[in-house]
Amino acid sequence: MAEAGNYDTIIVGAGSAGCVLANRLSADPSRRVLVLEAGRPAPEASDMPAMWIGMVNTEVDWGYHTVPQVGAKMRRIFWPRGKMIGGSGSINAMIYMRGLPSDYDAWAAMGCPGWGWEDVFPVFRASEHNERLGNDPHHGVGGPLNIADCPFIDPTERLWLAAAAEAGLPHNPDFNGESQFGAGFFQLFCKNGERFGTGKAYLRPALSRPNLTVETGVLTTRLIIEKGRVRGVEYLRNGRPNIAHAASEVVLSSGAIGSCQLLMLSGVGPADELTEAGVAPVHDLPGVGKNLQDHINIPITFHTKEPVGIGGMSDEAINEAIEEWRAARQGAITSNWAAAGAHAKSRPDVAEPDLQLYGVIAANRDHARYLSSRPGLTLHSTLQRPESRGEIRLRSADPLEHPAIDPAYFSSDPSGSDIATLIEGVRLNRRIAAAGPLAAIIDREITPSAECQSDAEIEDLIRGHCTTLYHAAGTCRMGTDEMAVVDPTLKARGLEGLYVSDASIFPRMVSGNTNAPTIMVAERAAAAILA
Repeated sequence: MAEAGNYDTIIVGAGSAGCVLANRLSADPSRRVLVLEAGRPAPEASDMPAMWIGMVNTEVDWGYHTVPQVGAKMRRIFWPRGKMIGGSGSINAMIYMRGLPSDYDAWAAMGCPGWGWEDVFPVFRASEHNERLGNDPHHGVGGPLNIADCPFIDPTERLWLAAAAEAGLPHNPDFNGESQFGAGFFQLFCKNGERFGTGKAYLRPALSRPNLTVETGVLTTRLIIEKGRVRGVEYLRNGRPNIAHAASEVVLSSGAIGSCQLLMLSGVGPADELTEAGVAPVHDLPGVGKNLQDHINIPITFHTKEPVGIGGMSDEAINEAIEEWRAARQGAITSNWAAAGAHAKSRPDVAEPDLQLYGVIAANRDHARYLSSRPGLTLHSTLQRPESRGEIRLRSADPLEHPAIDPAYFSSDPSGSDIATLIEGVRLNRRIAAAGPLAAIIDREITPSAECQSDAEIEDLIRGHCTTLYHAAGTCRMGTDEMAVVDPTLKARGLEGLYVSDASIFPRMVSGNTNAPTIMVAERAAAAILA
């Protein structure tokens, strides 16, 4: 096995969290930092805001699938995840959303002192440079993350916004401000017409530091654990095994799938399950891989009378728009496809929004793997606070084999609240579509949702056509109980020299997109390590 060298800190994964950690930890010139990333530098398509969906199911996507879902008609549901510098933050719709203060106060109440809203809000604010709202008390200026309004708003998105207002959703100019409730335009991780995730905001400025080494195209396969301390990692470079040593710590930032998988491959996790998979247990930590949560999404699609949006553009028009973007970083390619959206309540008695809505001006579906022959729009309704809880388990001791991902959609929610909330989401989206501004351009709702009118029929639709919204979290849960994987300083319980810093540490799902909260977690992890 080749010796790759000695470092103070090894970071596994250069995604949204890993890039933050690389910058913050290497700012100390005496700290030697190694970053290991399975993917390679992000391609040009990642720079183009509108082209993120075209990277799904390609070489920059891990291309995971769940196990057959008992609660979703035994479907194996596609789970895209970014495999490149910037991770899933290089392949997402770039939406900047922190979540609700009550999300973080709930974390504190669940045994995570120091993680309430008053604790995390200053971190969000310090990392932000908000082009429009920087002088607002809810936002920051001067931070590394450039947050901007979507550069291109399609006229039909404005019709969607007017229709949402007619359907009872008030205009909200800032989903990260006084209230999350209402409809408006999302703000994005964007700068000068380009995606501006942590690969650019944090990692790129640090690459010239002599104490920072970044290796791409390498797969970490195992942690080296000796006498209760993590001493380094083993990884594959060009298919050949290498070993790197860490004098201080290893930080896992490989996401809700990768971080728990690597722990289990290293013998850290539920001992009986590891033995069953052919891995010798090293440290019995029963919570590893448990508590899996995801935002469940159900789309319904409408054909329009005339071409609308990017989805209605010809191939020639799209190619012209790409050339316009390359020349001036403007035009339709600066759209993220999902600039218009809302946070809504499924019922009047719900205290806070439990649904997130998107008005996407395209009739393409299934992560654009199904391309519609006609123009239209797809209205998405997403469950903000799911009750469903699943798990990730090893299939074998082979690090090249994807783990078994079981979000247990609906089957792990005996109350039925997840299904009931999404049924109301479908009905709310239909009210928006029936409102005057959109009704004037819509031809009809299309199959398979058009035939589903009763609650039972809509439930059947949801089970047969729900998708992920790409927000896997919770599999290395933070806490102080026996099922917690990391403590509130993000240090692995019962092991020295090991931290976890990504969405896997969320005790409970946040209300909204997970990229900004993941960055906040990484900022706090770096501060804890440096302290």
